[in-house]
Amino acid sequence: MGADQHYNAGFLHKEADLGEDYLARNDSLLLVQRVTRLLLRRAPMKVSGINSVTVEKDLAFTVSEYQSRLKAVREGIAARQFDVLVVTIPENMLYLSGYNTLGYASSQYLLIPLEGQPLHITRGIEEVNVRAYSWIDNSASYMDHEVPLELLAQTLRNLGYSKSKIGFEKKSWFFSIADYEALKLLLPDVRFEDGSMIVETVRMVKSDAELDYIRQAARIAEAGIEAGINQIRAGVNENEIAAEIQRVVTLKGSEYPGYPPFVTSGVRTSYAHGTWSGRVIEKGDPVFLELSGTVRRYSAAIMRASVVSPVNRELEKMEDVSRRALENMLAGIRPDRPLGEVWDIWSKTVNDGGYEGRFKRTGYSIGISYPPDWGEGHILSFKRGETRLLRANMTFHIPSMVKAFGFADVGTSETIRVSDTGCEIMTNFKRQLYVR
Repeated sequence: MGADQHYNAGFLHKEADLGEDYLARNDSLLLVQRVTRLLLRRAPMKVSGINSVTVEKDLAFTVSEYQSRLKAVREGIAARQFDVLVVTIPENMLYLSGYNTLGYASSQYLLIPLEGQPLHITRGIEEVNVRAYSWIDNSASYMDHEVPLELLAQTLRNLGYSKSKIGFEKKSWFFSIADYEALKLLLPDVRFEDGSMIVETVRMVKSDAELDYIRQAARIAEAGIEAGINQIRAGVNENEIAAEIQRVVTLKGSEYPGYPPFVTSGVRTSYAHGTWSGRVIEKGDPVFLELSGTVRRYSAAIMRASVVSPVNRELEKMEDVSRRALENMLAGIRPDRPLGEVWDIWSKTVNDGGYEGRFKRTGYSIGISYPPDWGEGHILSFKRGETRLLRANMTFHIPSMVKAFGFADVGTSETIRVSDTGCEIMTNFKRQLYVR
């Protein structure tokens, strides 16, 4: 019996394996599962032909780079004294294995033991993506009528982890409190601990190959911002600008972005994270554009401000303060400097310019992205009081926003790399207020 069949067969276990507490709390669900198991216990089910199919690998990085990442993550697992880490964050799965799918709303797990081969657990139809994109071929899968957590629990039992110390990513958007509580009932003798940030700590510093993808994404973002600005004029609506941006970045090679392009005009520019609404642009309107390019799920983003003539003097002042604050901040970036100290430079410039510069972060780690975000801000950001230090080859998107609530937001941004002595500006598009 092959590994895939072994794990899938073990998934159809007896109800007694679940424990009395689980049964008592899930009567209605288990009634359906009881009938399903009786019908299916004769043989495990798999997607037809999955075990015999030959798929050409499409790896974004060399196997040796993936192995280097795995080694570094295992050092983090060992430091926390876990026997195995269960990864549920899509970006972390991509980073460690290459596995890539937009179907990450369905349950999926990557088991990283201290020793031995890692193991994917996915929805049945996603298993072909393991074969195509992951350097790890060891996998198990569930059918849509089956319960993913039961397969996960049975797999951990089969691998000898039924009484182990297991790390879980508690900060994952895709592993709910209900999932966690159910798994504890399925594996009552396991000691579950928070394994959050083990993978992200390694992700913070980019390799040369990762930086190359981000630079490619930056070229695409530049083309997108140019296309958007060129589309701005009185009488055009926001949808037309967004459509042109998306057309250009797609033709330039971008994959789907973590965020859609942000396109707003008039007072709507002061609405945070606003997207196109069909509003028709009028004379004197500010227009806010922020967008990204994405290559192999690595992103670079850029923001620029525009106005349809005649120019408003207040908008000119806001853009000037935004640009100077960004440039002062960029000049302060260097390895071994606390991020909060660099944020202070931006904050002082904005406050001295007459605007509020105390309330928001200004810049966040950027790299791997899936919707609903193009950044890695949960890993590291420039914000008040951040004591962690900059390191060479960290990458950030730095949006310098000047806000006047109910009037307009004006901003300028760059995607940058921390160099050995300062910073490399990865995006390259003239900083100014674009008058159309």
